[in-house]
Amino acid sequence: MTAGMAKQQRPPSKSTRTVATRPVPRTLYLVKQVQYKTFLRLEAALQPLGVTTTQFRILVTLSHGEKRSSAKLSRMFGVKPQTMIKQIVNLESNGLIERNLAKGSKRVLEVSMTEAGRVALRACEKAATVVEAEIFASFAPGELETYRALMEKILAGMRGTPDGAGE
Repeated sequence: MTAGMAKQQRPPSKSTRTVATRPVPRTLYLVKQVQYKTFLRLEAALQPLGVTTTQFRILVTLSHGEKRSSAKLSRMFGVKPQTMIKQIVNLESNGLIERNLAKGSKRVLEVSMTEAGRVALRACEKAATVVEAEIFASFAPGELETYRALMEKILAGMRGTPDGAGE
């Protein structure tokens, strides 16, 4: 080789290139991917029970005993009232909830769970427990508690923000 010629460099190995050029995914992207894949698994587990994930959330909310109007439920879930009405109609037609006039009102209907709804909720809870166990099986002892605490911390910090006020 002559003095003026540059040495030819070998290209980096394939494994070096992959590690060096692999972008680090945004945390928000990872959160969304976990949420989406979790939703799909839960939806699949609830499907044989005839309940969607949204309907499951409604049943869980109603299981605390407080009657709620569809308007209040729509605000809690961050959906349009028409969207909530569709879910309520489906749950009611399946006998899982009932609507009755609120005390002292001639127009406001309150939603409450029926006995069939409580039975369905217990089945849904069992299915959700299985899904959670599968999803978090890779966690070491104590990591799930840490993960939950961190998610609760994030949610607490988001309360009072325009899109986190209803949760």
